[in-house]
Amino acid sequence: MKVLNIHAPGDVRLDDYQMPEAGPRDVVLKMKACGICGSDLSYIKWGGVGGSAGITPLGHEGVGEVLRVGSEVSGLSVGDAMIVNPMATTNNIGNGGTEGAFVNELLIRDAGKGTSLLPVPEGVPYDVAAMCEPLAVAMHGVNRARAKAGEKVVVFGCGPIGLGMVLWLADRGVEELIAVDLADERLERATALGAKYVINAGSE
Repeated sequence: MKVLNIHAPGDVRLDDYQMPEAGPRDVVLKMKACGICGSDLSYIKWGGVGGSAGITPLGHEGVGEVLRVGSEVSGLSVGDAMIVNPMATTNNIGNGGTEGAFVNELLIRDAGKGTSLLPVPEGVPYDVAAMCEPLAVAMHGVNRARAKAGEKVVVFGCGPIGLGMVLWLADRGVEELIAVDLADERLERATALGAKYVINAGSE
């Protein structure tokens, strides 16, 4: 088995990997897709999470099928399609912990349906389901802003998280929605997702 690890700043390797033995409260996923986050690129630049020393496994936007279920885990069955919620895993998957989701098989310690593992809705492809984590980050930002219908909102930066915020703001009925970026392509996507006005800060 292989896993994608950071060894040092700018040094990423596909290493041989022996997954730890799963316990009675653990689940093993056969990975189907994993997104590449902007955080991953920062970790590579720094040589780890926050510049931490040592080998750091990559990948936290993962989705896969249940391969094995511990005897004390309830509500999950072999073959279930599940999204990994990395911040709810005790092994902090892909964020400085002992496992990363760029691997063939992923160990989820102390697994729980609805906490560390979320069901993939029927008909949703794996590569789309892997977008759940960044879309959740965008929703968290919108929740913290407490934006609501009838207000004017500006989103600065239309990368994946910014575009996700445009999507959620439009979904909440915010009509006076302005998106600002330097790339026309991203602004076109913001318009498609619900931005009423777009501004290219580099040319306007």
